[in-house]
Amino acid sequence: MQMIQDHHHFRRERDMFGIEGDFDRDVFRKKRRTACFLLAVSATAISTSLANAQDAAGPETVGEVIVTAQKREQKLIDVPISIAAISSDSLAKSNVTELGALQTLVPNFQVSDNVSVRTVYIRGVGGGGRTVAFDTRTGIYLDGVYIGQPMAADAVLTNLERVEVLRGPQGYLYGQNTVSGAVNLVTKAPSNTVEGKIVGSYGNKDDVKLIGATNLPLVEDKVFLRLGASYENRDGFIHNVTLDKNVDDLNTYGGRAQLRIVPNEKLKIDLSADYSRQLSHKVNGEARSDTFNTGGTPAAPADQPFVTDDDYPERDLNRNWGLAMTVNYDLGPVTATSITGYRNAYRNWNVDLDHGPLDFAIFNYYDTYKTISQELRFTDNGGGKLHYVAGLFFLNNKGDNDRNLTYSSLAPLLGVPANSKIRTNPSVNNSTYAAFAAVDYEFLPGLTLNTGLRFNYETKKLTINQTSDIGPPITNLAVISGYHDSMDESSLSPSLGLTWKPERDTTIYAKYARGVKSGGFNADYLTTTQLNGDLHLGKETVDSYETGVKYRTPGRMVTVSADLFYATYKNYQVSQFRIIPNSTPPQIELALTNAGKVETYGPEASVLIAPIDGLTIDLSGAWLHAVYKEFPNGGGLGVDYSGNRLEYAPKVTAAATIDYEHPITATLTGFGRVTANFHGSQYSDSSNAAVFRQKSYTLVNLRAGVRTESGRWELAGYAQNLFDKLYDLGTAPDAFTTIFGKYGQPRTYGVELTWRY
Repeated sequence: MQMIQDHHHFRRERDMFGIEGDFDRDVFRKKRRTACFLLAVSATAISTSLANAQDAAGPETVGEVIVTAQKREQKLIDVPISIAAISSDSLAKSNVTELGALQTLVPNFQVSDNVSVRTVYIRGVGGGGRTVAFDTRTGIYLDGVYIGQPMAADAVLTNLERVEVLRGPQGYLYGQNTVSGAVNLVTKAPSNTVEGKIVGSYGNKDDVKLIGATNLPLVEDKVFLRLGASYENRDGFIHNVTLDKNVDDLNTYGGRAQLRIVPNEKLKIDLSADYSRQLSHKVNGEARSDTFNTGGTPAAPADQPFVTDDDYPERDLNRNWGLAMTVNYDLGPVTATSITGYRNAYRNWNVDLDHGPLDFAIFNYYDTYKTISQELRFTDNGGGKLHYVAGLFFLNNKGDNDRNLTYSSLAPLLGVPANSKIRTNPSVNNSTYAAFAAVDYEFLPGLTLNTGLRFNYETKKLTINQTSDIGPPITNLAVISGYHDSMDESSLSPSLGLTWKPERDTTIYAKYARGVKSGGFNADYLTTTQLNGDLHLGKETVDSYETGVKYRTPGRMVTVSADLFYATYKNYQVSQFRIIPNSTPPQIELALTNAGKVETYGPEASVLIAPIDGLTIDLSGAWLHAVYKEFPNGGGLGVDYSGNRLEYAPKVTAAATIDYEHPITATLTGFGRVTANFHGSQYSDSSNAAVFRQKSYTLVNLRAGVRTESGRWELAGYAQNLFDKLYDLGTAPDAFTTIFGKYGQPRTYGVELTWRY
């Protein structure tokens, strides 16, 4: 197995109703410096015991893993941060073709699609991205270019060299809005070799997938071209009993072209272009209550999973494309790198707002994001004691939300004329300017001081237009014409650490880092009360302390990574759907606020074992404490959420993978991989109410087959969610206070044929 992971989550206890765990919180209430010292001592002890127990014999079956997490090439075992690196081979063997599927391989990583807003969570911290005025907490990068919204990431999870998941704040190198971490998507670069592959598969629900890639040297040693394309079409998993059709289907296709030009041994130019389109008659959720949540039984009961009764055909269309140019020039002592990128993301999303057969209202969302970025950096080429990277960064993002609510034929029962409309149209134009540097200095043999600093300056300009055909008492939404607001802020993101390498294959580190999440605006269906208040959202900061150890035996038979982290967030930003107190009829308010303080801590660990040729075993797990330390008025005036668990923050996550291959004839090799992923219970809402609690679950995936000795042909069968486990993705209230939720995909299976040349 070619997946190397470093760390994993561990989760926390308290919800608003009681205690769900027995962990001694007093240990983690000690002073942070004391905690970090104890963690470092623990890491040293682990390393020493492993060194004493190591077995120098054994097959060297796990190759060296090179990553660029710190914007220069390094061995994974030498990088003093918590990182998981998943190779292209491991992605293919695990049938990972979308960002959310990574959580089956990487504990402490989760992608939520609740209320159809895709959000990445690392170490229990995520959120953001619902509107143009609310930034995400995890940065996603494609070959060094900032992608922006997570909805744009799935388009590029083919023809990759590897995926790097960086846990914890990465502000000093990656900038704002990486307070939970970063995800690097690294594509396979064009080369001087003629090669390629075609992969075709067919599965249940008439799932047809095609993936192709080819590499062509156009001018020997000078110009290389790599082309890749993918296509998938399948039927839906959910049956709509009102429309009598299957929904939640998928039709997607995309392509990428990469051109590498090497005029001389010092200069390298990489050009790329990509495009993707994804269409699904995606179900926002199945009703878990009756309309208006009055206590009645929904028409499609909760005990009938994969059944919905919406009277309106929902649809989700995503189009994403981008251009990039990377130039590397060797100046002798340093290499200069310029990365220029443009990303364009568009989404049209239609939703049956009442989540049932009653024809009350529909939503139409139109979201557009256009991002230009430029980075210029200099990296040392030396092999001495001093290593550094320094640079400048610029980004401009223009985001526009055009969201329309239309009341339908039964709306007069609510006192609302049919075909009445409410429209909100916030737009944000933000520009970011930054300077950064990271310097590592080995001041004593084996001891390296790690420092980093980033200065960031950002401006944001907001424009809002909002119209409504109806008013109180049905709704308190404001009528807004040409509202303008702006903000600018500057921040510093420092990092300080110490790395000790007592031997080549052992790394022990301790690190402090600060991260910053940009301030924003409350700009999503504003009420009159909200408009008359302060729409500004303060910037969020995190102070993170971490220590860890990485070790492998000389024969690479065993690789161990473990770490402990502690982080506190101030002015934590929260986006909520909450019922307005004393509203008649009940009304939902979209609230974007600074919650106060959040605390997270826990251990993460992974072990990769290659005991014999052809066999690898990968075990990883995490435990997480993640609570709102201060969240007064979290549920409205006088409703305190302090002490509640963060949403989408399971206490325990774990993964186990067994990968084995062995010759079965002189010309055929058999192979198989089984992956088990445990996901602990969690809440999908900061209220921690019982209706929003998701039970724990375990998923098992399987892939097995044969390949020819040359590797040219490969035939495999696969099964995802092998035991057809029913598991919940989350629940939420809609604008009519109806509770709705969605289940994860049932068992899928199929066969796959690969041809390589």
